Amino acid sequence: MSDLKKLIGEKIRSIRNKKNLTLLQLSQITGQQTSYLTEVELGKRNLSIDSLEKIMDALNIKPGDLFDFREINPDSQDFDTRSILEVHYQFLIEKKSEDVKMIHKITTEIFKSIDTSSKSE
Repeated sequence: MSDLKKLIGEKIRSIRNKKNLTLLQLSQITGQQTSYLTEVELGKRNLSIDSLEKIMDALNIKPGDLFDFREINPDSQDFDTRSILEVHYQFLIEKKSEDVKMIHKITTEIFKSIDTSSKSE
């Protein structure tokens, strides 16, 4: 099994789940069989460009979204602050303004707590 097919399949499944779509719903939107989509998500099927476009349209994503395989793993040698910030930015940009403000308040309090505890050590 190709690593790329598996990565793309996992990414499709992840995005589909984040959008709260079932395989059946994705099948109905794309006109593709559920069994085919299952095999795509498992990395067992090759995707034609046409099929890929149907899936991306149904999930309302761009090619860059599908081929962004960065994962945050603090133990990885590839871990860096910029990657984390990019992932958080992508997460926050999809949220409502009031949700972003609430997240900001929470993280500000966490940072204050960290600063206070590091000064007392």
